[in-house]
Amino acid sequence: MLKQSFIHLPKVGKVTERQIWDAGIGSWEAFLGAEKLPARINGNRRYLRSLVEQSTDRYDARDSAYFDSVLPSRERWRLYADFRHRAAFVDIETTGLSPERSIITLIGVLDADGYTAYVHGENLADFREALERYDLLVTFNGAAFDLPYIEHYFGSIFRGIAHIDLRFPLKRAGFSGGLKSIERQAKVGRPSDLSALSGYDAVLLWRMWQQGSEAARDTLVRYNAEDVASLPALAEIAYNRLAGRLYADVRSLSASHRHEIDLPYDIDVIEHLKAAKVGVL
Repeated sequence: MLKQSFIHLPKVGKVTERQIWDAGIGSWEAFLGAEKLPARINGNRRYLRSLVEQSTDRYDARDSAYFDSVLPSRERWRLYADFRHRAAFVDIETTGLSPERSIITLIGVLDADGYTAYVHGENLADFREALERYDLLVTFNGAAFDLPYIEHYFGSIFRGIAHIDLRFPLKRAGFSGGLKSIERQAKVGRPSDLSALSGYDAVLLWRMWQQGSEAARDTLVRYNAEDVASLPALAEIAYNRLAGRLYADVRSLSASHRHEIDLPYDIDVIEHLKAAKVGVL
């Protein structure tokens, strides 16, 4: 997708990009070889060709951060196809909504090898080094919540990596609401026992764990793992829908391997939380 994109170039918006495609210029290679560009940008063709050459170099260097910086924010979903094989799907759990007054209890990461939990008081600090393995972060609502929280703890560690917040391309693709609601709309689900849990339940699970409940620890980790397990499928759905609206011959993504989440959780702990919500306890 990136090598077919021109919207990251100066003075190239959606209309001009479509004009480029309509002129039979469907790739960076074709752009560099074209004798004439659409009238709006033809006068700047030497400069634009230098930028396309730079884009080719940055692509070959796997410099996802470069494309993150030059693509319009609404178009960063285009990064997904080219960088998904070195993507980290990330979700955090915390003790509150403010990083100044609460802590990260765990950072969950799903990648091509499976799921890893970076847990407060255990291995949370290892997340910084683990981040070096990835070209792309994929989150849901991460721009507003997860990434600012993580950077409050670790400092500015995301400068060299691209980020797609799926909340926005999914909305443009026709899905609204929170993650669990979108999972239901897209028929990308999780076990029913865990679907009733919320972010507040994650806070309560942490407290139960700190009071000595290993079952609560298992359930918290599994809850987080389910939050990231659906993100690859949702990213593919958003990408395919948005790519299908472009006036370019963009290949649809086939489904990637879905890692089965077989981590334990405790149904008694979940029932305890349900009872607390209705005031039985």
